[in-house]
Amino acid sequence: MKRVGLALLLALGLGGAGGLVAPPALRLWELHAAADDPVALSRLRLDQALDAARVATGIEEAITAGDIELADSFISLATDRDIAVAPEQLRRLQALRDGAWLRTASDFGHGFVAGARDSDAAFAGALASDVTGFGDLRDLALEGRKLLGGQGADETILALSAVGLAVSAATWVSMGGGLPARGGLSAVKAAGKAKLLSPALTASLGRAAAGALDRPALAASLGAAARLDLAAAKVAAGGIVRPAALARFTALGQDAGVLYARTGQRGLRQVLAVAEDAGDIGKAARLGAAKPSTLRATLKVLGRSALALGAFSLSAASWMLALLGYVLVLAMAAQRFGWWLGRLGRRRRQERAARKRASGLRWNPPLPAAA
Repeated sequence: MKRVGLALLLALGLGGAGGLVAPPALRLWELHAAADDPVALSRLRLDQALDAARVATGIEEAITAGDIELADSFISLATDRDIAVAPEQLRRLQALRDGAWLRTASDFGHGFVAGARDSDAAFAGALASDVTGFGDLRDLALEGRKLLGGQGADETILALSAVGLAVSAATWVSMGGGLPARGGLSAVKAAGKAKLLSPALTASLGRAAAGALDRPALAASLGAAARLDLAAAKVAAGGIVRPAALARFTALGQDAGVLYARTGQRGLRQVLAVAEDAGDIGKAARLGAAKPSTLRATLKVLGRSALALGAFSLSAASWMLALLGYVLVLAMAAQRFGWWLGRLGRRRRQERAARKRASGLRWNPPLPAAA
């Protein structure tokens, strides 16, 4: 009886420990399994990070900033999660949407001339400028002269401008086939000029650009530009960035172009502000392909953790070790319990056999009758 009580006490203790250790450890295991799937990773993290108060705050901040697309994204995310949105916020958002068209024409013109990209209309103007080659040639000349003169040029902007000119030439030849990459490169370059890239992404692109520039080709392109020979400048620009780097920057432009098409320039800038390398931009493009209407709100709530698992903290590692220790203890307890049951079964079988033998010795068969 004493052993049965100890067994029950042990079972209760193991059950309590399992209820404490298993849930957080299993959640961390799920996050680790979803590390390469930004859709699953963001869904798991939103389960804990998002509630009605966070949605209301996000919509309010978006309306205050005049960011209609971000507010719409929060509303889509709330709809997906069955979270109600205040009617007053919906009314204010509609009023903001009604007045937005008034700024479109002036923003487009300003974007074409100055390269300003504070709105989608301004970015469209800047993109038109870059597709013609005007914007990239302007930036290439500015940064190229600095580099050749040893004045500390921004090699990332220089590389993006050179790749942009090469992609622009391909865009014209392919009747617009390279336009997504062209637009993506323009957006990344604009964010770089405005210092809106994350420090890690700035450093990553800087490393990619360093050593990738061919100075003789740069000088030839600048010479063509000085003669106002735009066609020759575009051809020469194709050799400024070496082939391997050209492919990497073009892929970056394609991913950025996909994001811009799905989320607008503000959504793309959100990604560029949290991404640490070109791989994060690719993951954001995958997330945007699966959840385009909620991507901006998801990034606003989760930041880079929507795209990457990140390093396990000491606390996370402790929970995983605790789960492994719990499983080991559980296995040892199960083994011990099985051994005890087997021993108890053998003892009972032995007792039954002994009782049978004893009853056989006590039984005396009757003697046969005398003839």
